[in-house]
Amino acid sequence: MSFSAAVILGLAAYIGVLAALGLRARAARTSGSLDDFYLAGRGLGGIVLLFTLYATQYSGNTLVGYPGEAYRVGFPWVMSVGFMLAVVVVYLFIAPGLRRDSGRHRFVTPADWLNHRFGDPWLTGATNVIMAAAIANYLLAQLMAMGHVVSGLSEGAVPYAAGVLVLAAAILGYELLGGLRAVAWTDCLQGMLLAVGLIGLLAATVLTGEGLEAATRWILEHAPEKALKPSASVQAGWASTVLLIGLAGAVYPHAIQRIFAARSTRSLRRALSVMAFLPFLTTLPVFFVGILALPRLAGLEGVAADQVLPALVRGWASESAWMFGLAVVTVVGVVAAIMSTADSVLLTLSSMVAKDFAAPWMRRRAGGQVAEERITRVGKAISLGIMGILVAIAVTPRISLWGLLELKMELLAQAAPVFVLGLGWRGLRPRAALAGVVVGTLLAAGLTLAGMGRIGGVHAGLLGAAVNAAVAVGLSLLPGSRQATDR
Repeated sequence: MSFSAAVILGLAAYIGVLAALGLRARAARTSGSLDDFYLAGRGLGGIVLLFTLYATQYSGNTLVGYPGEAYRVGFPWVMSVGFMLAVVVVYLFIAPGLRRDSGRHRFVTPADWLNHRFGDPWLTGATNVIMAAAIANYLLAQLMAMGHVVSGLSEGAVPYAAGVLVLAAAILGYELLGGLRAVAWTDCLQGMLLAVGLIGLLAATVLTGEGLEAATRWILEHAPEKALKPSASVQAGWASTVLLIGLAGAVYPHAIQRIFAARSTRSLRRALSVMAFLPFLTTLPVFFVGILALPRLAGLEGVAADQVLPALVRGWASESAWMFGLAVVTVVGVVAAIMSTADSVLLTLSSMVAKDFAAPWMRRRAGGQVAEERITRVGKAISLGIMGILVAIAVTPRISLWGLLELKMELLAQAAPVFVLGLGWRGLRPRAALAGVVVGTLLAAGLTLAGMGRIGGVHAGLLGAAVNAAVAVGLSLLPGSRQATDR
């Protein structure tokens, strides 16, 4: 059997399992409430919580975009291992407080916490719009990653657009059936597949020393700039990226919803303690994939470099029977990881639009309360609409996956000070926080549109977040300011 045929069969079997999990999750639902559909009844235990948080962080950007960036940059890209460690550090600071407040007040979306903490509709609305725009961009990146992987593995037999359409339809199917239960259960399956495949390939291609040694020699001879110590501005850029991803990645709306869905604070802390080790099992192997691809796939430029993982794995599959098996498992795991992130983002984005934007309008129109079951149905319809729009955009990619990741992080970084300062400092005032969000977003957007996405290696989004926090703190400390208190 050819590798492409084996992968297609593996993906078909995986999609079949997803359909079964979706049906099983539908049967496990106890009501049509927002809690039940979007938070799995707030019953996620330590293991499932670990895998679903893992899936929110390790996505198409990590598994396809990171190897492509390692191919473009070279050895200095090993700094990417620190990106996800930074996210865990910020999680440890904000997650326990969010889980505690959610347990007391039954939050569903991040806007619920913002309303509880600040009680200012303008601050909640502005922050919500920023977060929704950022994760819509994130979902677009996942759809593109699915198309790249499937097209690359089939050597073009399955067109890029067809890969996007088929896998997007599969995601919609099981998510609309089972909500967060289906998503979390598929995250567990995806995590196990990915761990087996990546660790096996890492052992076979890197730990022996032969592949990495040969790649290093080739790089020193043909692309020595990819083995040199980076310049001071590049090092500043890496430090900026660590801070940017640490702040922005920890306030993913879908990650916040997972925190709300945790069974207990103890389960959450256990999951986060294990997550601290996962960059060495995920980010490090995909970094090596990009390095090992340089001598084998020389000459790729721009978005074409995002194809290095499927191309390299396809080559390894021809070396032996057991490498063939590991490669098939790895590829199915990679596609599964991308799908699991896409479904998480889609579920959260639809909940935000349905509960935070559509539901208030529905209540005004009805002149009173609206049943949660109806809001859930509206959320499902919104999922269909969002997926349709983004699939239409994804079939004609015009930017690399890493470029999309940076755009998303620049936006999300402007929401981070509201959560970090709001959880850690009772004196943060709502209108001061709003002023910080507006000024920081305008600064970051203005610098980016002016072609100054980085200044001295520092991201415009990080500069915006720093000004954002400074404005919020400064205005909150003005004489006579009224301190904000938790409600």
